[in-house]
Amino acid sequence: MTTGDLRSDRPAPGVLRLTLNRPAVRNAITLALQRELDSALAAAAADDSVRVVILAGAGDLAFSAGYDLTELAALTPAESAAAMAEREELLWRYLAFPKPTVAAVRGAAHGAGTLLAVCSDLRVGGPDTSLAVTAAKYGGMNLTWLLDSLIGAAHARDLLMTARNVSGDEAYRIGLLSRCSADVAAAAVELATDVAVRSPDAVRQIKSLLLAGPGRSLRDRYDRENVALRSMMADRSIEDMFSTFFAARVPAAESKR
Repeated sequence: MTTGDLRSDRPAPGVLRLTLNRPAVRNAITLALQRELDSALAAAAADDSVRVVILAGAGDLAFSAGYDLTELAALTPAESAAAMAEREELLWRYLAFPKPTVAAVRGAAHGAGTLLAVCSDLRVGGPDTSLAVTAAKYGGMNLTWLLDSLIGAAHARDLLMTARNVSGDEAYRIGLLSRCSADVAAAAVELATDVAVRSPDAVRQIKSLLLAGPGRSLRDRYDRENVALRSMMADRSIEDMFSTFFAARVPAAESKR
């Protein structure tokens, strides 16, 4: 299905793929497109058939080149400030989306494209992938609050202060990409499917605990996990929790008779 500049499809059971569909401008993100993405995510959050969301860019050249500069140039200072404030909230909602997200980063990701990729739970790229946090080029800053937790302080300082392009191979080596494959689209679907078959409640709790972790003591994080675990397991028997394991053991045991 295609809705304006955002295309959606279901490439695998439990997986919703949302594609930024402006390939002629390297999938540059207008405010309308970002709002459309936010609405699609809100619908996906309420849809139990969706367990994982893939975010992709149309075409081979770019995941997204960032915010649409033509649109930005036409805004008055007041309109620009309002748009920036709204975009801050839209990006935060993407980060805090309760279900797992996978960014399929084929081609270039710059500016806001990199923001969306980094704010995804998992990232897949390939030999043609390049990422850059470009804010320092125009006197700004982005991702100082998150990037170091993904790739470490030294790499984060390098990328943020130089605003340089990082190849797919380097991004995978430093942990900016979760997977690296020549076929980014297929690898993203495979990864999303691996997540989609897991317990949706467990996966959501994992994401929630990880997001809430920074700044808390190690003991606090330990206790929060145990509280969540006890709550989830309270009404489940051992046989129910490990049914797949027990089912796999029975044929193996019988084959030895």
